[in-house]
Amino acid sequence: MIRTSSAQESRSPGEKRTTILRPGAFASNAGAWAWAVKAGRPVSLPYPGAHNDPVHEHDVAEAARAVLLEPRHRGGLFTLTGPRSLTFAQQVDQLAAVLGRPIAVDHVTRDAWKRETAAYVPGPYADALLDWWEAHDGRPAALTTAVEELTGHPARPFTAWAADHIADFREA
Repeated sequence: MIRTSSAQESRSPGEKRTTILRPGAFASNAGAWAWAVKAGRPVSLPYPGAHNDPVHEHDVAEAARAVLLEPRHRGGLFTLTGPRSLTFAQQVDQLAAVLGRPIAVDHVTRDAWKRETAAYVPGPYADALLDWWEAHDGRPAALTTAVEELTGHPARPFTAWAADHIADFREA
């Protein structure tokens, strides 16, 4: 009798494979600036030159749909990014252009940002974010074409996200 391991026994022609979607920076993270923008206050940025790859939530959803419905994508690892590496300052500028009015940026220290966000960003999480932003200050984010490969269309630009969410940044 040939013995097989439990891992081998679990493998069958109809096995389920894990598919991983790894979004980069969610464009919706910019929503954290909404209160300041609505109030006409500057957006506090400790690292305005930090790059990220803002990906629109609709692109993430469409990519998820594609991997669920198309067997050829099963078992893959897909890093989803927006179409451009943008600094936080560039994102604020693009948001301002869509909003139709300037948005000031206040280049704050790490400690000032932590104090400002302490009510909703716990200290260890704030430190992790600050460390990540510092590591990406002046360093463009790596981009992929995974959104286009999965959905059939290029990733939406940050300005599309800003237009879709502009009401969040306008005074009521």
